[in-house]
Amino acid sequence: MSLEFRKMKREDVYAFEKWGSHTDPRFYQYNFPFTRKAEFDAWYFSKQKLLSKKVYGLFLEDYPLGFITLKHINWFKRTAELGVAVDPNYLSEGFGTELIKRFLSYVFNRFPIDTMTLRVAKFNKRAQKSYEKIGFKIVKESYEPFEEQGFKDILLEKYPELFDQVDGTLCTTFYLMSIHKSKYCKM
Repeated sequence: MSLEFRKMKREDVYAFEKWGSHTDPRFYQYNFPFTRKAEFDAWYFSKQKLLSKKVYGLFLEDYPLGFITLKHINWFKRTAELGVAVDPNYLSEGFGTELIKRFLSYVFNRFPIDTMTLRVAKFNKRAQKSYEKIGFKIVKESYEPFEEQGFKDILLEKYPELFDQVDGTLCTTFYLMSIHKSKYCKM
């Protein structure tokens, strides 16, 4: 099995149509609802900003197992945030951890970034475990709007202990996690 890490190309995103679907409503926002090429193109171009956003993928024989986005780059403070998604058909197989390791090695060796952060919902224990395995530490806990507001009623009904409404906005607890280049390079 040969894995390849590289910057994603526009034609790569069309394979997302073959991705599995999350059945847990807490993760519905990671399901790709697109069916038309124009929709996939729009998604791809939304992830490409010259100085502030980049998207990379982990591929198995040209099939994208997952992607990772470098965003909120602050060149002055030498910080950035990452966002990651893995094909639900390949969860819990270590591909997310491998993707993040390759990504951090790539970024820390090629960009003037010293600190990488990420946000993870407190309920997402599988992702937290992967991030901690790599060396990320929780630096802050906050209660804030959930990124997907479209499934508000379902989430409030099914998970009342995890979600609440604040002024009509669905909210939950997030962790901000961080890793410094020097700590990652020592590992």
